[in-house]
Amino acid sequence: MKIFNLNSANLDLPKYLQLAQLIQTAIRSGKLIAGDALPSAISLASDLHINRHTVMRSFAELIAQGWVESVQRVGYRVAEHIPLDHLSVGKTTAIYGGQIAERLAFRIVRQGSRMSKHTADSYQYNLAGGQPDLSLFPFDEFKSYMSDALSRPNVKEFGYGDTTGNRELREQVGIYLRKSRGITDREIVITNGSQEAMYIVAQLLLQQGDNVAAETMGYPPAFSAFKAAGAGIVAIEQDEFGIIPQSLEMQITKHNIRLIYLTPLHQYPTTVTLSLSRRIQIYKLASMHNIPIIEDDYDHEFHYKCQPLPPMAVEDPKQLVIYVSTLSKIMFPGARIGIMAISKNLATYVAEYRLLINHKSNVLMQNALSNWMKSGGFERHIRKVTRRNEQRRDSALAYISKQGCFECAIPDGGMALWLSIRDANVSASELALLAREQGVYIQHETDFHVDTTNTQDQHLRIGFAGMHEEKLEQALTILGDLVQRLKSHS
Repeated sequence: MKIFNLNSANLDLPKYLQLAQLIQTAIRSGKLIAGDALPSAISLASDLHINRHTVMRSFAELIAQGWVESVQRVGYRVAEHIPLDHLSVGKTTAIYGGQIAERLAFRIVRQGSRMSKHTADSYQYNLAGGQPDLSLFPFDEFKSYMSDALSRPNVKEFGYGDTTGNRELREQVGIYLRKSRGITDREIVITNGSQEAMYIVAQLLLQQGDNVAAETMGYPPAFSAFKAAGAGIVAIEQDEFGIIPQSLEMQITKHNIRLIYLTPLHQYPTTVTLSLSRRIQIYKLASMHNIPIIEDDYDHEFHYKCQPLPPMAVEDPKQLVIYVSTLSKIMFPGARIGIMAISKNLATYVAEYRLLINHKSNVLMQNALSNWMKSGGFERHIRKVTRRNEQRRDSALAYISKQGCFECAIPDGGMALWLSIRDANVSASELALLAREQGVYIQHETDFHVDTTNTQDQHLRIGFAGMHEEKLEQALTILGDLVQRLKSHS
């Protein structure tokens, strides 16, 4: 790749000065910064079709002016202390036509979610609630399906086209949802993770002044998607059995509720399964007021006590329910496979809106996944991971019981535990902060509240699925020791 082009230089100057000027301009603009290696004299001469001695003379001129330095056995590089270093070139100012120009301070009219400097994966012990154990995924097995997708490609699929996802994958997902959940008569749309699905729904159905009804504590990224569409979040009371239908009814009469967001199987973050009677009451309210429901069924597979209740989308005569799920918890987050099972009418709008943000899905990943599902490997992997997650849940519960620092109701399924700190004087947020200082990533109650001021500050969400039992015990030991330290200081 050519970095410099003499056609853009001042042709009135000798060639060695033309090249010197081009290199100076690249440094001034920030294209080259202090310490960057320059191409060798031979390669530059070849690229620019000039004599090598011309390049050497140009380098000598730049060295004399302080722009470039020669390093023995390394070559030429941009000087560490260039003549304009005091102007902070490449940071807040730029040089254009010999003038110093302040860089534009952009007018930001909306923002996304704030990004953390340290991700959960950067901690030694990651207790994030939805983190799968990536070491359990059969990468070698899946590699053969990726290889097949490359060695026998359907070339037509590689161009722009259908935004609803790979046709074969949609068919396999439809079969899987019918067998595992009982969902039928729905259009399947494959998205770039479930977050994209919720963002699209929010953009299609919400506007400024609308409100979304959600549990008092819920999934913050979903709330962010709704707020980005201009909607407010109305907190609906919940108890140890989940969202309270009477509270929802009261808020519908008070607010302009245009969407209901639920995690009914393993409520996020408390892990409670919403009873059938409450589901029926909520559906009747939504039907009466023509309010769509997003059913976020993010970890349906991992249910241990019995067969999980079927999704609300199964008994949905008005097709109010927008069913959203993900394969990130089964495979790995980087696969970016979200699932929507929705009415044909809504599917058309979703497909058209996706054209604004994503012209095409990942053909190779989706092709490989569809063939893996067809072979039965996908469901074998689910059975293996489900057994392992149940073992880890039971191991974590046993260790927590032995510690005596926390209380925890046994969840019917999921990948996380909702712990209550026994000592009311110990702050969950303070405990989480101290834990992170010792390499344990953990989320606390306040992280999930719609109204962050309305918190007991007594609960933690412990993800047990992402690490081996021995390492999980080490993390829980650190938490227990920190509780004792905080109790002694209270």
